[in-house]
Amino acid sequence: MKFAIATLGCKVNQYDSELIREALTASGHAEQPFNKANAQLYIINTCTVTHRADAENRKLIRKALRQGPDARIIATGCQAVTNPYALRAVSDRVEVIALPQLDKGLNIDIQTKIRSFHGHSRAFVKVQQGCNMFCTYCIVPYARGTPISRPQEEITEEIDTLHKAGYNEVVLTGINIGLYNRGIADLIKKILMYTRIPRVRISSIEPWTIDNSLLAIMAYEPRVCRHIHLPLQSGSDRILRAMGRPYNKAYYNDLIKSIRSMSKDIAIGTDIMVGFPGEDEDTFEETVEFVEGLDIAYMHIFPYSKRPGTKAARFKPDIDTAIKRQRVSKLRAISCEKRMRFALSQIGCKEDILVLNTNIKTSVGMTSNYLKVCLPGNMNTGDIVEVDIKAMKDSMLLGYING
Repeated sequence: MKFAIATLGCKVNQYDSELIREALTASGHAEQPFNKANAQLYIINTCTVTHRADAENRKLIRKALRQGPDARIIATGCQAVTNPYALRAVSDRVEVIALPQLDKGLNIDIQTKIRSFHGHSRAFVKVQQGCNMFCTYCIVPYARGTPISRPQEEITEEIDTLHKAGYNEVVLTGINIGLYNRGIADLIKKILMYTRIPRVRISSIEPWTIDNSLLAIMAYEPRVCRHIHLPLQSGSDRILRAMGRPYNKAYYNDLIKSIRSMSKDIAIGTDIMVGFPGEDEDTFEETVEFVEGLDIAYMHIFPYSKRPGTKAARFKPDIDTAIKRQRVSKLRAISCEKRMRFALSQIGCKEDILVLNTNIKTSVGMTSNYLKVCLPGNMNTGDIVEVDIKAMKDSMLLGYING
């Protein structure tokens, strides 16, 4: 049987799709690109974090229906849990199966560990599942359940396998990795102790789950990437309270200063949500002023998306879509300035980069602190090479291999 998988959303979804892919291939089935017609099975691993994600789910389902007129069409993932009716409404051919039941639905044995990460130069490793914070805007806890941590031994065995398969960087990911049992810092110590993986990166982690032991590991342990993503969401204490975020902007500001006191080179990123109900012009400008003063490297900016079933779906007043777009544009311009300033600060540094992609003349890699560097020559994807960062051209850092 030929199958195809389309994955939307976060790194956890991508990890789950890899588990499905390996189970299907182990059962003797062959994968083909999702864009190719006439597979016998199309799987859409859905996301539901925004209304745009929901729309993309439906779009991919309709595409699979056209490409495989006689194929099984299975929708799984987050929207399969939160709103299966919307997925079934696309067509009566769509089977909606939640991830925990997918092995029975496909008659395959889905393992608890992956052996590779198809199509990626870095491997994502899911360390935990679920969240119990229930921020007022967020549907994810309803889709992913309460926090569950994977055993440390299982994680280290998986990372060891991935390293032996040729991966030189793993990205620890989860729904809320700061809720990992005994702390994410303790897990990283075990990974460093029991594997030889050259680079360990953590994905987005909530600011109230950070402790000094994690910051110390990031600042002083060379195998841990100098990169941390701390979602802020708003620079207004009033909006943060309405969002159900358990901190204020003074706490966040102190955390950034604490990180910077340990290292000037750690790339600090954040998420900002604009257009949350009740965010008037003064409140938005409060966010603008606050983030302008933060010593961070970049921001991801998102317009608020109403999620039925969340508390915020009932909040008023709503913000006009055109106003949301204007606010997104303003903050993205600030983010571009910060990203450029941080990148320029690295010119003259020596850095190990992980090669992400390559062609005949050039290669592009990523530094420990999340900067992309272009260098001459055809490198092996996934290799780590030491480079001198010499200049910037067209917003891209330029590097040259030492020696």
